[in-house]
Amino acid sequence: MQILVADNHPVIRKFMSDLITKRGHEIITAKDGLSTLQLLESYTPDVIFVDLVMPNIDGKKLCQIICSRKNLGQCFIVILSGIAVEEGEKHAPEEIGADLILAKGPLDRLTWHVDYIIKHAEAGRLDHLQGETIGGKNLFARQITKELLASKKHNEMTSNNLSEGLLELTQDGKITYANPAAVSIIGIAEENLLSADFTKLFEDETQARIRQKISGVGKAWEEPVLDEILELNNKLVSVKILPYSEDDPQEAPIYTLVVMLLDVTRQKQAERNLQGEKEKYKLERNFLDNIFESSPDAIAIVDEHGRFTRWNNNAAELFGYDFEEMKGKKAFDFYTDSKAMEKMLGLLRKQGSVQNYEINFKAQDGSSIPCALSMSLLYDENHQKLGSLSILRDLSEWKITEDKLKYLSFHDALTGVYNRAYFEEEMERMGKSRHLPIGIIVCDINKLKRVNDTMGHQKGDELIQKAADILRQSFRASDIIARIGGDEFAVLLPQCSDEVIGNCVERIKEITEKYNSQKMEPNLSIAIGTAIRSAPPVDTKALFKIADDNMYIEKAKQH
Repeated sequence: MQILVADNHPVIRKFMSDLITKRGHEIITAKDGLSTLQLLESYTPDVIFVDLVMPNIDGKKLCQIICSRKNLGQCFIVILSGIAVEEGEKHAPEEIGADLILAKGPLDRLTWHVDYIIKHAEAGRLDHLQGETIGGKNLFARQITKELLASKKHNEMTSNNLSEGLLELTQDGKITYANPAAVSIIGIAEENLLSADFTKLFEDETQARIRQKISGVGKAWEEPVLDEILELNNKLVSVKILPYSEDDPQEAPIYTLVVMLLDVTRQKQAERNLQGEKEKYKLERNFLDNIFESSPDAIAIVDEHGRFTRWNNNAAELFGYDFEEMKGKKAFDFYTDSKAMEKMLGLLRKQGSVQNYEINFKAQDGSSIPCALSMSLLYDENHQKLGSLSILRDLSEWKITEDKLKYLSFHDALTGVYNRAYFEEEMERMGKSRHLPIGIIVCDINKLKRVNDTMGHQKGDELIQKAADILRQSFRASDIIARIGGDEFAVLLPQCSDEVIGNCVERIKEITEKYNSQKMEPNLSIAIGTAIRSAPPVDTKALFKIADDNMYIEKAKQH
């Protein structure tokens, strides 16, 4: 039988090694959690004795990692620790990730209990011990243990709630501790992170540089060993490595490396976004007044009561007030939506600043101005709030462009009528709503290809535009006219009748005939198909097909 003992106390390791060897079994020992994991990469024991409190990955974390590895699933894990009893929390072994808890006690009693476990293992009856706690009788909690455990819990609670990532490394760069923030930043599960090589988390060229910095600890180093912003897990992360050692005059110093991680991706992205604007004024950045007045954006400063104290030229131009008119007035009165203002101010109080927050303001003429607002709180040297600085960018033209883009997404660029996507969306919507009766008219320009081939595409486009113009003149304002193909148009007629559809078809024919009577070249001929549905249910796709089929029947008659 193969047995592994993980305990940081050399006396316990020697005691267990002698005892188990005398019983005729193979034993390997490890002095901490990290060296245990390294042994388990090539060694699979039947039984593992684990001390609860060890350096470089404690017993509880070690048990959790062992349980997560499929190749170690058959190992029987025994927690070997007096703290299991002294802690007094009555944890079941499975809560720690173990099969059995054996409390440390006098060596004679410990010998008896270890023999007891080995005999069960030899008999293949370890399952009979599953979930037990043995050896705790007549052991009592010591005050020093309680104090140490309380301190340990306090430190764990503090580090677990830090927003910054925190790692501990051995001198050769192996990870022995990671708080939740570090696990989140790195993006690797804790059980896979512990015992991993810290340098392997980075790109090849960065690995070599970090390894060189770490190897210099204990020779010639300055604190911190490293303090840089590096790429990690597709993020920009501030990485600071600090060395720490406990001096022991009888031994060479052993260094622990503490790594602090802070995700600065958003911060750096914001800096990059602002860099273009800052470049415009880099020659004037030391002259605050010049920057303030020559800025292309509106800039305002308010005091702690929200009253304007400065107002640049662009703000006067944007809002229609000069500074003398604005001086002493409250900024709150210029927001068009008080709820949006309160939401923005809530973010400001929480974060200390807001960036590019879209909100509307009132101009002197009463119009609403859409702006991108960036605001920061201002403090004096005693961190007393002085007020705030606001930079406003007029989004009016951008909003116009946005509206144009929305228009183009639903309209045909050549004719200005709706496009196929919008038509199909409206056709589906009307099929579900109460717009009965619903009519559909499909129109097709005859012989458009011949016009394109003989007279050129420009003439063909003019003919398409004329057809669209005729359709606009022929239908009601509530009807939806769309170009759904190169030479094909379709019209949705909500709440119509056979008479309405008939009148529309007649108007198309009359206006087309009038156009052709002017001897315009090329001649315009339109094939028309109609369909109407008066009662639910309405399958608009089927209705469209009927109108389309009728159009092709009409088209065949005209050829």
